[in-house]
Amino acid sequence: MQGIDRVRRVSELVRRQVSQFILRELADEGLGILSVTAVDMSRDLQQATVFVSPLARGPDIDSILIVLEENAPAVRRDLARSLHLRRVPHLTFRYDESVERGRRLTKMIDELELDRTMEDGT
Repeated sequence: MQGIDRVRRVSELVRRQVSQFILRELADEGLGILSVTAVDMSRDLQQATVFVSPLARGPDIDSILIVLEENAPAVRRDLARSLHLRRVPHLTFRYDESVERGRRLTKMIDELELDRTMEDGT
């Protein structure tokens, strides 16, 4: 159980540090407002999939992922300096669709509520 807890703790540390790096070092790359929503870490801590989601309209997700992948070595160096891990995980960046899916569901619920209100009011 301790191994799973360590993976979870390291994942959260990596998520926070990657988020800070993007805010600090990649602000001029035109990424827009970007959220690091989660990090999925392998049990051996060798591989980390970083999930990101744009919070505002901006460049398309493909161009965001290209910029992040190009800067992955710099992000790893920053992780090595700040987290003092024995081995720094290889980073892969992916789009987190859950935020957009949540927005769509919220919009659908709001529309249903509006329809229900209009039906009850007439």
